Amino acid sequence: MRKTHLTLWAAVVMFLTSACLPFLPEEPLEGRVVINEVNTAAKYIELYNAGGKEVDLGGWTIRKNNTSLLDDAEGTAPYYIPEGTILPAQGFAVLNCKGKTDQHDGVALGTSDSGISGKKSLLLELLDAEGTRVDYFVNSAKKTIHNTDEWDGEVEHTFDIAGRIPDGGPRWWVVDTATPGYANDGKPVSAFANMDVEFDDETEEPEDPKDPENPENPENPENPGDNTGGNPSTGTTTLAEAVAFVWNEDTFPKITLTVSENEWNNMLKAYDQNSGTKQYFKGDVTFDNGTDVFTFKEAGWRLRGNTSRRRPEGNGGEMHKRNNSDWHHFHTQINFRKFHKDAAHTIGGVRKIHLKWFNADPAYVRELYCYDLFRRYGVWTAINDIYCRLWIHVEGDSKPAYYGVYGMLETIDDEYLKVRSDRFGGHEGNLWKCSYTSKGPADLKNYNDDKKFGLDQDTDEEWPYELKTENNSFSSAKEQLKDFMKKLNSKSGNDLHDWLGETIDIPLFLKTYAVNVAVGMWDDYWNNANNYYLYFNSGATSGYKLYFIPYDYDNSLGTTNHCGVQSDAGRHDPLKWGNGNDHPLVAKILQFDDYKNLYIDYLNEIVDPAMGLMDYYSSYARITSWHSKIAPYVANDTEEDMEIKDRPAHWGNHSEYRLLSEKNNYFIIRAENMPRR
Repeated sequence: MRKTHLTLWAAVVMFLTSACLPFLPEEPLEGRVVINEVNTAAKYIELYNAGGKEVDLGGWTIRKNNTSLLDDAEGTAPYYIPEGTILPAQGFAVLNCKGKTDQHDGVALGTSDSGISGKKSLLLELLDAEGTRVDYFVNSAKKTIHNTDEWDGEVEHTFDIAGRIPDGGPRWWVVDTATPGYANDGKPVSAFANMDVEFDDETEEPEDPKDPENPENPENPENPGDNTGGNPSTGTTTLAEAVAFVWNEDTFPKITLTVSENEWNNMLKAYDQNSGTKQYFKGDVTFDNGTDVFTFKEAGWRLRGNTSRRRPEGNGGEMHKRNNSDWHHFHTQINFRKFHKDAAHTIGGVRKIHLKWFNADPAYVRELYCYDLFRRYGVWTAINDIYCRLWIHVEGDSKPAYYGVYGMLETIDDEYLKVRSDRFGGHEGNLWKCSYTSKGPADLKNYNDDKKFGLDQDTDEEWPYELKTENNSFSSAKEQLKDFMKKLNSKSGNDLHDWLGETIDIPLFLKTYAVNVAVGMWDDYWNNANNYYLYFNSGATSGYKLYFIPYDYDNSLGTTNHCGVQSDAGRHDPLKWGNGNDHPLVAKILQFDDYKNLYIDYLNEIVDPAMGLMDYYSSYARITSWHSKIAPYVANDTEEDMEIKDRPAHWGNHSEYRLLSEKNNYFIIRAENMPRR
């Protein structure tokens, strides 16, 4: 049985002299279910599901003091959580210890005959049904523990109740109030300060995902798996269920694009002629989510991106160099049914996925964090986004090129509208992509400039306002948008206030914009007249509802630049985020006190630690959990972005911002600079 040395806590002296000073573990939290409270007086252990989905705990158990599992209620066999025990998202569960049978809130996990003591060294390891350690709690001795018979040595301090504050966060505290089965709201008495501990780990080291000696390894980037075979059923009956199946955040899909050498060279030539090309190319695509493999012959794929659009190989004029390629990360969109309009070229009805490399985000997390935050806060217009891995095989090469970890985003199109049709009140309205292009900004101001309006026809031309749907005529859709812009800019007073309330879902819009500003998205509508969608839920010129859809969040969480009004996303006043009169939509809404107060309330709610949304502790837990998932797979054949670094973009004007350390922490600084009523 091998030993694994874990440095659990550091800077002991500092914490002993300043017990109220909080600290972070050097090891990231693992998994989503954690040990959340340990009560050695009332004898119980509380678990908490910090994730966004329910977890089946059947067969899970707890190992004590490096040696054996907790006993069952009779003390005659190991304790296992009963099969079928479900812990809801943000739910609590309680296991009684030492024969206790007290009734508690939360999911009841039964009773163990084992005892737990706060006057002795104590290590509790939470193991899933396969024996993998997913979390731990430790109250260690002052001296480093090496042998299991030393667990009764001199402890750092005694305790009755220990808990994470906030729930699921990285910090343990001695607390004064027992909260079995509900949120830890007691007063922290002192912080834990634990020493280095060695303990046995029965789990196996994961095999090297790029190990050339392991060609059968399904995680081997040099051998992503079998690219042949039929497509299984998703087991879904609606498009919404299919979207949930494809963007299941518990999966880590492997995507392989196989392209003929001639077609790959055609793409390189098209890029050289026009780097903004929207031309689709043919390729075979395999989508493997770990349980099902879907294969699509002659799917369509194209380059995507604006300033981040790149040539996938080599330099201008160069064609593919077989087995000696200079690969580059690039954004791409895959349309399974671009060239074959049949159900077999979809995944349960899903036909498109958007793959993005982590452009200028060494932390590999910004955009995914933002979309996750939108959804957590109830902004249902936000798209789905999960991690995936990408391989590209140009035929003739001896092996596929591993491009590494990508973000897999839901596309905003008619399919996106259908999935949310009930909430939008229909899916046959007009959807506009709004961007700052060579023809000018998407400022919702200059409504008489016809050259700003265009229809998406897969041409290379771009407009500030590009109609993405063809449910109604382009002419009528354009007149609808122009009429909205005219009224927005011309109305005033109560007439404007009431018209805004009738036309826009104001609470949803202000929640959207509160998240947008809280995460520091400066390349947005208000500041830069860029990166958003608008959806009119009908084709009528009146009586419609207009929805603002957030989009493109890699420039966030401290990645800032001198652009527009703001140049420091963490400290800039959220009430003066952008250009007021030049970009009227937000300024027009916030001139009214009732709307402005709602916006201020949302901003403060987002950073409130009690909400567990964008405070430092909950953010740390989520980000480190994601990092632990993707870290073994970041190194790639482009030799770009080869490791995770807690840094903003290199070109930003605030290189000091961090996401995981307390010094210069973006979440802390943003919370300290929120407006108050």
